[in-house]
Amino acid sequence: MPDDSANRRLKIEAHDASRVEWSIYIPLPRGPSVSEAEVSLRLEFPENVYVPHDGWEQLQILARLSSPDEESPAPEPLTVDGLRRSALGVARRLKLLRESIPRAVLAHSLNPRPIPRSLAKDLARILDEAASALAQGRSTLVAPRAVDPPELSRERALVDEFLSGQLLELLTIAEETCGRMLAPAGLPGQVAEKLREAVAGLLAAELLERERRGEMLPDGDDPEALALFLDRAAQLKKHFQEVLFLEPETKMIDEALRNWVGLSGAATAFIVYFGLQALQTSAAAGLGLWTLMTVGAVAYALKDRAKELTRQWLAGKLSHLYANRVLALREPAKFERSRNVVLRARESMAQARIVCPDPLNPGSGAVQRLVTLEYRQRARVTRLKGSSADAFERLKIVFRYDLAPILTRLDDSAKRVPVPASGGVRFADAPRLYRVPLTLVVETPAGAERREAVIVLNRRGIARIVPESPARPLPAEPELEFDDGAGLLPQA
Repeated sequence: MPDDSANRRLKIEAHDASRVEWSIYIPLPRGPSVSEAEVSLRLEFPENVYVPHDGWEQLQILARLSSPDEESPAPEPLTVDGLRRSALGVARRLKLLRESIPRAVLAHSLNPRPIPRSLAKDLARILDEAASALAQGRSTLVAPRAVDPPELSRERALVDEFLSGQLLELLTIAEETCGRMLAPAGLPGQVAEKLREAVAGLLAAELLERERRGEMLPDGDDPEALALFLDRAAQLKKHFQEVLFLEPETKMIDEALRNWVGLSGAATAFIVYFGLQALQTSAAAGLGLWTLMTVGAVAYALKDRAKELTRQWLAGKLSHLYANRVLALREPAKFERSRNVVLRARESMAQARIVCPDPLNPGSGAVQRLVTLEYRQRARVTRLKGSSADAFERLKIVFRYDLAPILTRLDDSAKRVPVPASGGVRFADAPRLYRVPLTLVVETPAGAERREAVIVLNRRGIARIVPESPARPLPAEPELEFDDGAGLLPQA
């Protein structure tokens, strides 16, 4: 399902309590051509809460291939990895159907003359397609074959449990949609009731099927069992998505060129030392003993100092003009024996203290002191060479930056604030929140996008992320995304 606009989709969200996450999609070239992309991130911290830290230690980068097309036939002879890729294609179809439920309700609510019967028909179609997709996946991927080796038979059982979880998540979203439709400002109640009955029937049937197959069932009366159910879902997610991840390799520029930089520094130090020694020798006849000893000591001291300064200067220039770090993403050896490099990127990160006009009164001359952190990645993507290259269309790169060092300096004390009340005045406890502006710019072959947001922090972590610039609505990206779902699968 190629779509250029989908390639430009990017997200900014909180991955957990301390890590902010942003992700991009880059189309994979089919021929000898190369796809290029550039990512720029800027964070602005108030100087009084900033804690100096190594930004590279806080940055995490993950990369994986897009999920295969659900219409692609399973490879023959079927392997464990091929079975996992085919299962991801079915899961992608279920995800698209899951996302279409709230969109269908929203589109109907915007209609000046809504037709409840039409909405009921659309929602029933979505549920039927989801049940049909799971049934087809079970018939083609789960049904055992006489020639299956033991590991393939085990994988088929995992496929069934995995796809069953995706249907349960879809039905969970459908049930939540019913609740919103039954709200006072919601849509006609009869549509929601019919949808709820259909959802309940599908849920009951699927839970019975899981029980028949001996798969784990959630128990609402046992919190420990529910936690184990979620943990099992997370394990299945990682098991199947592992087939999509690329292998990263990173190296700092000063480490990669350490020998050459050291050689240049040593050469410079030799020139300085040799020059001073020549000066000392030529002037030896007219100088006293102490003067000669002083010149010799200075020459010896300058030799080591010149070597260190030259090394630092060259390393700084290389980092400024080229990059601080190089990143390579390779195909796993089990896909392509030579471990073909899919992406090469140059990364730079800089921290600086700046002075800005005070936003309360910019013309007064008052200033606000900030610390900026800027990260930039310039990437070149080449085509896949493995046997399964044709099954993938995009490369997804996920960036996560850990703000944990900043949280240690935040004030967590609540202050009492007088507020108006019906009886006069009352006092409320006001939490202390800190705001960190974020600017993200992404350029890909499909175009450029700029997003601005504010990260709201408290001592416990990221409270929320507030978008500052409205994002242009884009079609749903046909990706297998579990981290953004609030249903059965928790964030890893």
